[in-house]
Amino acid sequence: MAPKPPAKQKSGENMKQKSLMNFFSKPTDSTKSPVRQAQVPESPVEVLTSPVVPSRRSSDAGNSFKDTPPTSDPVDVDMLSDEEVVLSASKSVPRTKRKGIIFESDDEASAPTHTQSSPCRGRSKKPRTASPSDDECDVASNFSSRLSRFKKAPLKTLAKRTYPSDDEFIVPSDSGEDSPDRSSSRASSRSTSTRHSARAGYDDDGDDYEGIDRIKKSQSKRSLKQLGTAGVSGGGPSLFLTAAEQRTQQQKTEKKASEEPFAFLQNPRDKDGLRPGEPGYDPRTLHIPKQVWAEFTPFEKQFWEIKQNHFDTILFFQKGKFLELYEEDARIGHREFDLKLTQRVKMSMVGVPESSFNFWAAKFLGKGYKVGRVDQSETALGAEMRLAKSKGNRVEDRGKEKIVRRELNKVYTNGTLVDEELLTDEHAGHCISIREHASGPRGCSFGICVLDSATSQFDLCAFDDDVCLTKLDTLFRQLRPKEVMFTKGNLSVTTTRLLKAILPSACLWTSLRDVEGYTFEQTIKELNEIFSEGMEDGMMCTDGELSSSVPQSIRDMAGCKTAVEALGAMTWYLRQLNIDKDLLTMKNFNVYDPMKTGRNLVLDGQTLAHLEVLQNNEGTDEGTLHKLLSRCITPFGKRLFRMWLCVPLRDVADINNRLDAVQDLMDHPTFETRFTDLVKGLPDLERIVSRIHAKNCKVKDFIKVLSAFKKLNDGLASLAENSESFESKTILGLLRSAPDLSPHLKNIQSRFTADKDTDELLPVDGRDEVYDGVMQEISELEQALDSRLKKFEKSIGCSLSWWHSASGNKEIYLVQTKANQDGIPDEWVKNNATKAAKRWVVPSLQPTIRRLKEARENRNGAVKDFKGRLYAEFDTDRGVWLRAIRVLAELDCLFSLAKSSVAIGEPSCRPEFVEGKAAFVEFEELRHPTLSALRDNFIPNDIKLGGPVGRIALLTGPNMGGKSTAMRMTAAGVIMAQLGMLVPARSARICPIDKILTRMGAYDNMFSNSSTFKVELDECCKILRDATPRSLVILDELGRGTSTYDGMAIAAAVLHELATRTLPLAFFATHYGSLTDDFAYHPDIRNMHMSTLLDDEKKELVFLYKLVEGVASSSFGTHVASLAGVPSVVVSRAEVISSDFAKQFKARIDGQKKLLASKLPLISYADFKYLLALANGDLHLPQDPYRQQQLLRRLKAAIRSYLS
Repeated sequence: MAPKPPAKQKSGENMKQKSLMNFFSKPTDSTKSPVRQAQVPESPVEVLTSPVVPSRRSSDAGNSFKDTPPTSDPVDVDMLSDEEVVLSASKSVPRTKRKGIIFESDDEASAPTHTQSSPCRGRSKKPRTASPSDDECDVASNFSSRLSRFKKAPLKTLAKRTYPSDDEFIVPSDSGEDSPDRSSSRASSRSTSTRHSARAGYDDDGDDYEGIDRIKKSQSKRSLKQLGTAGVSGGGPSLFLTAAEQRTQQQKTEKKASEEPFAFLQNPRDKDGLRPGEPGYDPRTLHIPKQVWAEFTPFEKQFWEIKQNHFDTILFFQKGKFLELYEEDARIGHREFDLKLTQRVKMSMVGVPESSFNFWAAKFLGKGYKVGRVDQSETALGAEMRLAKSKGNRVEDRGKEKIVRRELNKVYTNGTLVDEELLTDEHAGHCISIREHASGPRGCSFGICVLDSATSQFDLCAFDDDVCLTKLDTLFRQLRPKEVMFTKGNLSVTTTRLLKAILPSACLWTSLRDVEGYTFEQTIKELNEIFSEGMEDGMMCTDGELSSSVPQSIRDMAGCKTAVEALGAMTWYLRQLNIDKDLLTMKNFNVYDPMKTGRNLVLDGQTLAHLEVLQNNEGTDEGTLHKLLSRCITPFGKRLFRMWLCVPLRDVADINNRLDAVQDLMDHPTFETRFTDLVKGLPDLERIVSRIHAKNCKVKDFIKVLSAFKKLNDGLASLAENSESFESKTILGLLRSAPDLSPHLKNIQSRFTADKDTDELLPVDGRDEVYDGVMQEISELEQALDSRLKKFEKSIGCSLSWWHSASGNKEIYLVQTKANQDGIPDEWVKNNATKAAKRWVVPSLQPTIRRLKEARENRNGAVKDFKGRLYAEFDTDRGVWLRAIRVLAELDCLFSLAKSSVAIGEPSCRPEFVEGKAAFVEFEELRHPTLSALRDNFIPNDIKLGGPVGRIALLTGPNMGGKSTAMRMTAAGVIMAQLGMLVPARSARICPIDKILTRMGAYDNMFSNSSTFKVELDECCKILRDATPRSLVILDELGRGTSTYDGMAIAAAVLHELATRTLPLAFFATHYGSLTDDFAYHPDIRNMHMSTLLDDEKKELVFLYKLVEGVASSSFGTHVASLAGVPSVVVSRAEVISSDFAKQFKARIDGQKKLLASKLPLISYADFKYLLALANGDLHLPQDPYRQQQLLRRLKAAIRSYLS
């Protein structure tokens, strides 16, 4: 503790002006001069140094010595170097006990107590820290006493502080690198301690207590060197340096600090010793050598203990009312958002106000970072009490114990957000935990756990996948997760490449080490513990089995080890984020099937991508089917509609019921108006119900939810009455299925009253014994105080009143009198005053006021407990609330379909669905739903596949002729029809499709190590395996990735397999003209092309975009090259080569046909070979009776065509 400065001199002496040179010319006793000490004597006062050099700024008022000659300036005691002041006191100050001080961090710990708080300096305000004893105040050196005669008048700011060394966690005293909250115009002559105190002194709990933490062992070794080179800020010879010399000195200091970074950050490794870029590197962890920990200051040790396990997380450390980022986190904040970067000796720092945490957390999350918050787990007063209790006990790290404790409160990631302020997207933000098990060379099995943290919904699934990973691809394209979690080394190379290819760049990849997460057995144990809390012992189960209290969906998946392990990894991860119980105890678990085979129209991942259902090839939703059809109003309706679009209906009855409902909504526009009025202004009820369960809901949101459910209950009942006149009973049945919320709302509302002034939920009188008892005690104490006030009025003979502080209980029940009131009792202590009144503290009332404060604190605790019980009571009816929300969401989706049916324009029609064993489609004047909305002159086309015509359309024609558009709009028409809405056509007749399979576009997949041709064949293989007679297949230009003959052979073989054995509806687009001749005999293959008009004179090609029967005369490749701007010389040469090649190819084919013994097409040999294999028993007919019948019928028709 610094010595107390000498008492203030008389005003006459303070006005004396004395030359500094004359002062130094006086003889002094060498024993009293601390500057001439040859060595530092042992002293109970710790040596403090201040080697930091202040920066020079134009705004540094009062700190510019170069403008005024030193001989004319009064000497300030603060000009003394820190060593001079300390050493001068060390001679005469006896060893005394010093009061223990608690610090928020070691940068505070490195500062002495405020010297201005000493009464010797004339400061009337009570000190925030322990005041020096009177003996210490009286023992100042002769040198200091003489200087005090020329001392300036005390400033209103706190005194300067000094710091031990460069290695301590401090800010240079006059550095221009201020904290973010400090104005640059503030005089830099204020010390860092003053600034930090102003920044950290936010409350009355003592959070800004500061004092000495410790001095490094190396401090004494450097003190002599620092005495000889007293810093500029400390006075001494450096005081008279020129501005240039001071800048040089400052640069040297900064260079020294920069030469001592944390060495382990220069070449970082994870806890397994792996460097970034090496296989298996874990970016979440950081390896810190053991020998380095001994060199850390207490705060550095506290910081790195947390940071080493969250190295990839932006950590906000609480410092009073500020949150600060350090090291790389600070540099990221400066780089990304231009936050002011400051240097605290060895650590870079950025600070933001605590009140703006949600704003900055959302900013970092938007950039794809993880965000963590480290809060103070105790106040400085609490830490002081802790130290007092542990006094005398052995503590391993006394320095660490002296600073305020801090703990990691929560980690935020884009996939696990639950806070309303951070949820910026109405769509679900999924986090997926994936577990892979290699089952063989032909595929692998997966266990998946999907979490929507905003609604606390868990979806579990397990499946065996093919080589193309079709189901996994479909699941990830449907959900578009924001975070993927996996165990390091578990995912295969193929799976990793697929996920990297389809996931957005902003998706967060979280890898767990082998020792992290839970095994199958550990997961079973954890689930039993989580869901069996509060249950009777009879409901517990034996080891290795799930108890009956575990949700049914989890028990249904208990046999799938990979799914349970994925759930275990998710549970472990949520526990690290401190949100596991809030989410898991919602018991909102479902079994998820990404394909939903047999119940819905299956759109696999490739189909969703090729048809641009959810997003286009640029990664946005512009021009997608989802963008066109999603017209929901409510957030929960929007989330449900996305899932509707991914899995349209298949059953004819279900489709017709939905079409009936959509037609009723279109026929009754007033019904839509009533619905809009009902949902207008409704909050996201689904997410708020989840927050109420977690007791993380604000009072105003809870009241808003109750009023919203009241409005929803009345609105659904009114809509049900209005829908009774509808032709279809679908809407009425949906509305009648909504539960009656009135008794549940009445039960909740009868338990509380809302205090709008304090924003509190208070129990109704007589419903909470604890609260009623506390309120009765408060009332009695307040009445007692009022009666005492009346007695005071009688004794003094004037009117008195109570005065209370605006907020809190710090200053309450002060007696207020007039400013000139006489007769005030002597024992009353004046607290404050204004021109009109004075306020007094009455000592005799303090015990009663103390009991009143305690009662009010108990009242706050009772209110908090009551709110928790009220939320729990609301949560008991969670299933009822969610059913009502689901009804409203489905009605919103139906309105979306009705609005979209109107928005697609005319002509539009209601599709007719026909039951059958084989699918067919018939569209008249079909338009593409998105392109027709952009172009008024879009040319419609008639589409017919199956039924009375061939099931496969062999499509030819030029590039840019509209082949891909015709195929895509057919698939889009089927999706819209089976979704249950009108289609953009004059008429539509469909036998329901079970799945749409596509192979479109030319692209490679370098992440999967696949060339363009390999990708084509992978997708083709999947089509041949999964297609059925009720499927719609789209194959676009198969075989172009290899040589002409190989490509033609593959295309022909695939086409023959589809037409003869697989039997789906199909578009087969190709530029291989010979296929049209080879399959002219086939009864199920129709030759079609996109018509064009060729102007031979102008050599121009006009696209008519009309789908017609027949074979295209040419692919017109050279004409398209001309349209693309290829030089005419090149185009002309290409025409000559193309003509010669066509003639040679035709002659060769004709020559081969003459040599053949028969004129049967080459492809027909496959049919005869198949029949021979059947006869010999090498092959067998399909088990499906329909496919057997169709296969034999087509073979019979083909043979007849050969013979004819």
